[in-house]
Amino acid sequence: MQGTSGFGQWLKQRCEAEGLSLRQAAAKIGVSHGTIAKIMDGASPAPETIKRTAQAFGKDGNEKLALEDSLLILAGYRTERPKGKDVSPDMGRLMDVVSGFSNSQIKMVTRFAEFLAEMEKEK
Repeated sequence: MQGTSGFGQWLKQRCEAEGLSLRQAAAKIGVSHGTIAKIMDGASPAPETIKRTAQAFGKDGNEKLALEDSLLILAGYRTERPKGKDVSPDMGRLMDVVSGFSNSQIKMVTRFAEFLAEMEKEK
């Protein structure tokens, strides 16, 4: 992959802001400096690398989780969540799965969801 990914761009900017070299960033995250260089050049990071990055750069538990979610979105592993709405983990997982569906698959899932909603009303 050529060019910088959203995650790679974020990491590059964060390292510049903190004055970190590739080797220092790699040590902070717990990966090789070659991995950091590849990510900054546009390679797709592994989910574990994203988790380690959030752990390394987040301040506390809640911030680390929020950062991990944001970084997963930047890396293309997750779909961006609606603004101003809390999304349950199950709904988030569903959104991630259906984001890659074709129109016919979305129509099928929608019909099934409507069927389930109708069944729930009849209870």
